Amino acid sequence: MNTLSFDSKRCERIRQQLDSYLSNELLVETASEVVRHLESCEACSRDLESRMRVRDVLQRAVANRPMPESMRANILRTLRDSQRRSLTRVAVKRWALGFAAAAVVLFGVFAAEWLNLRHGEQLIASILKLGVSDHVICAIQGHNYPEVANPPDEIREKLGARYAPLLQVVQQRLPGFELLEGHICSIPGSDRKYVHFITRGHGTILSVILTERNGAALPRDKLLLSADSSGLGIYQDHLSGMEIAGFESGQYFAFVVSDLNQKELLQLARGLAPALNETLHTTARLLPPNATTKWAKLG
Repeated sequence: MNTLSFDSKRCERIRQQLDSYLSNELLVETASEVVRHLESCEACSRDLESRMRVRDVLQRAVANRPMPESMRANILRTLRDSQRRSLTRVAVKRWALGFAAAAVVLFGVFAAEWLNLRHGEQLIASILKLGVSDHVICAIQGHNYPEVANPPDEIREKLGARYAPLLQVVQQRLPGFELLEGHICSIPGSDRKYVHFITRGHGTILSVILTERNGAALPRDKLLLSADSSGLGIYQDHLSGMEIAGFESGQYFAFVVSDLNQKELLQLARGLAPALNETLHTTARLLPPNATTKWAKLG
């Protein structure tokens, strides 16, 4: 019994030194003692391997990436709260051990959270690229809009009953922009179709695009959202020389794309998104799924 108790205490002491051992902060004599113990103790060796994996994951996750200020504040607040709770419950020595354990847990949580953030950013970029591609292919490279704006009745006919109500929303919610064209595009070689409004203003061309989600979804992570997003979850990125803002609305992804600066584009997207979202939901309730629509072939 005494032998088991002695070994248990020794393991506890060694494990307290593992983080310092990994950081090369121990004296030579102490480090040698840790090495000798690890050679004969399978449990402590597994603990060391686990800590090494966590460090490796964290280092790869945060490589060349600044920590968001909101996350930094959350971690510091959690550490401070942990410190206050520990001081009221245990003696100073026990608090030190508890605080070290909490730091290791937070270390692992931080790594996992960074991995989730990176995955979320990659998913957002892949979805927003659809809007950028549609804008570039149809509006910029294809120049599928007239120099003089098409009449609203002609645009409504192209859009059909399901999407015609969006015409007024785009006209009213993009101040300083003239609506040149609205149609539904079908790209040769692809089954995907998208609603495309092409506007001109502020010295540039701006597109408003709707494409069906087909089961895909944007992540629900507040750290990835643009600030003040009117409750709709607006995501923003700079891709292929374009600024794009996007959000989900029912079965659609909606995009606003242009080469405007980020601040101006987000301001326009926030002004447009609530009315666009409301109109889409209203027409979805009133019209059957097979409402007649004319498709514009691009190529």
